[in-house]
Order: sequence, then C-alpha cells, then structure tokens
Amino acid sequence: MANFTDLKFHHLILVCCLGLLVLFVIPVFVTDSSIGLWLMQSLPLLVTLPGLLHNKPRSLQWLGFLVLFYLLQGILQIFTPLLFIHIIGIITTLFCVLLFTAVIFSLKTQKRLVAKE
Repeated sequence: MANFTDLKFHHLILVCCLGLLVLFVIPVFVTDSSIGLWLMQSLPLLVTLPGLLHNKPRSLQWLGFLVLFYLLQGILQIFTPLLFIHIIGIITTLFCVLLFTAVIFSLKTQKRLVAKE
C-alpha cells in the first residue's frame, strides 16, 4: 500500500512540475517577457528534474525549498492588476501548494519505507 501511495505522490509531483514549467513559458509567448526571465524561473526546476524522475530524496528536498520561491512569486502575481497575470498567479499558487504537500508526504513515505527495512 505504501508503494502505491508513494507512486501517487510521485505522479502528482511530476504533473505539478510540468504544470509550473508550462505556466512559466506562457507569459513569454503572450506578453513581452524575455527568455532570460523564463530561464531564471525554469532552470532551478529543470536541475532537479532528473532526480525527481528517479524519485531521489535529495532532489525532493531541494524541490521543497525551491517551491517556496515559486509560491512567493505566485502570491505576488495574484495582486497584480493585470487579469492574465492574476490568473497565472492563482494557478501557480495552487500548483505550488499541491507540489509542496506532495513532496512532504512523499519524503515521509520514503522515510517510513527505509525505517521498515
């Protein structure tokens, strides 16, 4: 049962990461945002991606720290007067809350599995 739970969290983590990457690229095509801003937002997330694909705890821990910065960005975007950026901020915040929760529960599940062995 724990493996199935861990697998659900792993899939949720990957979906949220991909969702954040898509949300970071949308303003580049719709507004006058630069590619540099997209790289600054996406590069830290892309660096943790290989470890996330293998479900390594160290990458999950780093992702937990990184998500807090993305959460802050999403909250700041919510208070932007532009409707488009406001909506992106809401979705970013939801992805970050889901992602952080999934990371924490995934790490707890992995810790229990290691303690059982």
